[in-house]
Parts: sequence; C-alpha cells; structure tokens
Amino acid sequence: MIAEQEPDVTASDDTEPVPLQLGPKQKRRETSDRRMLRAATSLIGRKGTAGANLAQIGLDAGYSRGLPVQRFGTKFNLLEAVLDAIQDRFMRHVEKRVGDKKGCEALVERIRLQLEAVHEMPESAVALYQLIVDSTGSIPELRPRVVALHKAYRDNLREYMLQAREMGQLRPDVDIEQSVRAISGAISGMSIQAIVDGTTDRLGEDAGFIADLFVSRVRGQTQPASSAI
Repeated sequence: MIAEQEPDVTASDDTEPVPLQLGPKQKRRETSDRRMLRAATSLIGRKGTAGANLAQIGLDAGYSRGLPVQRFGTKFNLLEAVLDAIQDRFMRHVEKRVGDKKGCEALVERIRLQLEAVHEMPESAVALYQLIVDSTGSIPELRPRVVALHKAYRDNLREYMLQAREMGQLRPDVDIEQSVRAISGAISGMSIQAIVDGTTDRLGEDAGFIADLFVSRVRGQTQPASSAI
C-alpha cells in the first residue's frame, strides 16, 4: 500500500510537496517483482521462451512455485513484463549516459551504449532477441509489444538526430529516417552476430567504430570531428 500524508493546511504556497512513501508491503512486492523478472530474463536467455517455466522462475527468484502465476497471471503477461523491464532499464541507462549532451555528441553515446550493453548484460540481450524472434513465430501475440519497443528505441535515435539538425551539425541532404533505420539495423545485426559468434567482448571497441562511422557520414563538412565525440 502507499502511505499518503495529509496536507498541512497551514503551510505556505511555496512549501515543498512531501513525496509519497511506499509502505513495507508495497516495497516487498516491488522487490519480489524485480527478482522474478530478473529470474525470468535469465531463464529465457538460457532456455528460450519455451523453457521459461513459471514455476521455475518462482523458485529461481527465491520464492514459491506459484508466486509468478499469482503476480502475473499468465506466461504471456510475464513475457510482456520482461520486455517492459528491459526497455525501461535501457532507457534509464540512456538518460544517465547521455546526460546533458545534445545532437551528434549524444548520438555517439547512444550508439555506443546499446552495443556495450550487449557485452555488459549478455543475458538480457539474449533474452530480448529470443523474445523478438518468437514474436514473429511461436508467440505472435508479443509482436505489438516488440514493435513498440523498437519504435521507442528508434524514436530515441531520431530525437538526437533532430537535435543535430537544429544545431546545424548535419549535412543538408541527410535523410533522418533512413539514418535511423540504418543505425538501428546495424546495432541489431552486430549484436546478434556477436552473440552467435561468442565475441561480445569486442563490442566495446566496435561500438566506438560504428558510432564514429555513422556520425562522420551524416555530419556537415564544416563540423570538426571533435564536435561529435
């Protein structure tokens, strides 16, 4: 439950609002949800969606076999929750990594981050690609959620490219939509290739190469290289 605090009617208008505090029960629920989603992500990464047994997820998370069903209802709902968690976590990392950077500088950090994340969090990356593949085959009901995730990632890339255009950093003839598709596709292709080949340890170095390659392709001739990195 959320413990709400009664407003102080004697306080002045500039009084800082008191943040809502989570009660012990709500904190325990959020903690157990996070642990089950981590356990589900790990199991999907190792055994695919077909091997993601709800009872096993509960046990792997340190809870009862029945808690995942009690909390999420169905396996499909749990898989959607895993996608939600992966997307939310990645976007938080983007915000932290990019910080106050704008335009091409932000784009470089964004490209590097997504490739580096595959190396640093391979279980999440493998689980995500398992879910993407299965959304086109064995679990077509997941496709709308996967489409939404891809859209969110592309929208984020587009945001930085539009900033770059407004800042005068792009060549006039750059097609932003084509660039976003190309960047997104290259990241996905390199990530899958590295996972299959077992070479995710190289993605850190490759991330810098790909980021610089794309930014140098779209950057205006008057922009010095140091302005993009």
